[in-house]
Amino acid sequence: MGSGALQHIYQEIRKQGQLYIDLKFGYMVIFSSLQGNLPINNTITGSILDLPVNLKLDYAIIPNTKGNYPVNNRIFGTIGDTEIEVGMSYKMVFSAIAGNIPVNTGLFWKWNGKEYSLYMPYTLLPAAARGAMAGAGGGPKKKRISDPKFKGGKMIEVDEMSGGDNGISQEAGRPVCTGVIGKIEDVKVDLNFSYTYYCNTSSGRNPINNRIKGFLSIV
Repeated sequence: MGSGALQHIYQEIRKQGQLYIDLKFGYMVIFSSLQGNLPINNTITGSILDLPVNLKLDYAIIPNTKGNYPVNNRIFGTIGDTEIEVGMSYKMVFSAIAGNIPVNTGLFWKWNGKEYSLYMPYTLLPAAARGAMAGAGGGPKKKRISDPKFKGGKMIEVDEMSGGDNGISQEAGRPVCTGVIGKIEDVKVDLNFSYTYYCNTSSGRNPINNRIKGFLSIV
């Protein structure tokens, strides 16, 4: 798994069988003229085996007929003495009220000549955007599906998932990542994300990840 901090972590996982992970997400707020301010994760901090974790998350702005939505697209920084750079993929999740909303669905990491892909599951939570749907009398406008999004000349997949674990309608909820799962060489990654809400008078209650907990295990 390489040298330095990552090699030390890998050796400890092999020795112990598994390693518990507990890190914190930070977030910042992005202005959107239609939806009001929206949160986006911008840091991952903490420590693994007393090695400091100082990671930053880049983001892109995805235009939408009902507002502009931020979504993370890269993680970079250091774990101990080792430089880290990880790409992040995303897809569009259908929402008739808020317009199609981007959510991260995976990580891809190139290391020592190999590329590893990890899956990021997500769910929908009750957090309907209000600013773009409010009419003159405060009531909702007629529902409208936003135009398709394109990247590199290809339409981005729109996931018409019916709801998350709580059974929230896709028309009223916002997507939020629930973790990372997958395998790097012989290390199983099983991490869970918790979340909190960022509240705004226009955008409503917006879920945002605030903690990473789980295990790295030998398989």
